[in-house]
Amino acid sequence: MRKIDSSNKLILIKICLYFIDLFYWVSGVMLLCIGVSVQMKLYDAFVVVNETSSGVPVIITIVGGVIISVSAFGAIAILKSNHMMIKVFTGMLLIIFLIEIIVGISAYAYRGKLHDNLLRSFLKTLDKYNRESQVTKGVDHLQENFQCCGAQNYTDWFNTTFGSLNSAVPNSCCKITKSCGTNLSNDTANINQQGCIQKLKKWAEERIALIGGVCISVGFAQLLGILFSYMLLRLLNEDYVNL
Repeated sequence: MRKIDSSNKLILIKICLYFIDLFYWVSGVMLLCIGVSVQMKLYDAFVVVNETSSGVPVIITIVGGVIISVSAFGAIAILKSNHMMIKVFTGMLLIIFLIEIIVGISAYAYRGKLHDNLLRSFLKTLDKYNRESQVTKGVDHLQENFQCCGAQNYTDWFNTTFGSLNSAVPNSCCKITKSCGTNLSNDTANINQQGCIQKLKKWAEERIALIGGVCISVGFAQLLGILFSYMLLRLLNEDYVNL
């Protein structure tokens, strides 16, 4: 009778672990997709900003890939009921969880400096406009895609080499017609007034809830995975002793 109860517990715990592992895998796929999509959307922004924050989408993508790999390993470990593999799976979950906590705390502590660093880097890059082709292309694409102009606003261009030589803003600042910024003294209505830093910040804030939700789900799945893996190991050890 005790053996039957133990067998039922083993099956129940393994089923729970399978569902947790599946949820963990889905979360990894979501993080991978988010990381790739952000990289594609903000490629021009990273060319312009050239800031350490440009590595964030890469980190998200890598974390997603690692989670997918770990969850696949976990599924095999659960299927085989292998003591060593389950221990390794539990250890990997614990290590990843601790790393996520450290990265989260570091990101939270850095958030205050991020805006100032982005602004300083953006203004510095604007001065390279029309002198470096990659920067010029990146700035134009960024301003067109986000319908913004300059770092804080269009007047930032007046402090650049391009702005002082041409007394104008790039055509990518225009709302509708091109060459809108050639006569700034008379008409600025056709120029996008808002700066790109604010537009980027707003874009990121609209998606941070999704990323945060996925990260919380991943953390929750990891804690459950560690708990049920420990329970599975104990049950396997008890069965081994009773043999």
